[in-house]
Amino acid sequence: MTDIAIRARQEDIAFQERLYNDPNPTRRGLHRARREWIENHLRFHVAAGSKVIEVGVGCGVFTRYLSDLGASTIAVDINQSFLDGVAGLRGVSVRNADATQGLGCEDRDLALCSEVLEHVPPSQSQEMLMQLAKALRPGGTLILTTPQRFATVELVARLFKFRPVLAVARMIYGTAEELGHTNLLTRRELKRQIFKTGLQIKEERIFGFYLPVLAEFGGGIGARVLKYAGQVISRIPIVRGLIWTQAYVLSKPTQS
Repeated sequence: MTDIAIRARQEDIAFQERLYNDPNPTRRGLHRARREWIENHLRFHVAAGSKVIEVGVGCGVFTRYLSDLGASTIAVDINQSFLDGVAGLRGVSVRNADATQGLGCEDRDLALCSEVLEHVPPSQSQEMLMQLAKALRPGGTLILTTPQRFATVELVARLFKFRPVLAVARMIYGTAEELGHTNLLTRRELKRQIFKTGLQIKEERIFGFYLPVLAEFGGGIGARVLKYAGQVISRIPIVRGLIWTQAYVLSKPTQS
């Protein structure tokens, strides 16, 4: 591997890891809330020897967690740099592949797909979910998270042509690059796609509320206010689409 390739790999992984350790309490909380929710469900659904497929490895935070739980995990990512970061972990095999083209298994106890669907071309969104469902054994579980289409974070990020807004979005995501969120879905749109896969919704949550001024200049108090506001807003149908993350636990029906 060349020095340039090594640096690119390190930058890719460092970017992902910065999300969970951001010095800003609101931005840090946005990502940690999702991480904690996922890890809680992994502890519940995964035991030593469980067959898992993770689509979208990123910095490997969940891949390492699955390894610690004793799972037998297939880690799939289109970015080889991310796979290099988890190769060699106990119980983990890596696969550089486009998940919309098939995952090559149908026996997984659990599939994890966190913050990936928004990066898939809209024309391939349904197929991505179909492939995740196909990878599960009957009775298997899919843990899925993706941003809501009209979340305040995403609305801010779309205003890239305005320099101050771009600066804020860069702080949120820890990168100077465009986010690549090309497939943002409302809850209704995503549920329609889920329904077509035959998967059943066992649990759904929304969490993570962001307002630029309060988040960037409010410190710890601002973070607490936004956390409380998010809890209130999530219960009001007309405005709950402003919450950032939509999260689902889905189950594949058992065959009769």
